[in-house]
Amino acid sequence: MNAAWHVKHPMPPKATTEQRIKWHIAHAKHCSCRPIPPKLKAEINAFYKISKKK
Repeated sequence: MNAAWHVKHPMPPKATTEQRIKWHIAHAKHCSCRPIPPKLKAEINAFYKISKKK
């Protein structure tokens, strides 16, 4: 576990879906102490499909 990363990058309180997605992607790159939850993976896929269409 990358404790220093967790201290510097807390999940925002009442995070929006976009904030949660960005936090978990950064977390996977810098810490990976646990996998991205399956429900959030689905939200990430949906988010980026929508973002690419804009």
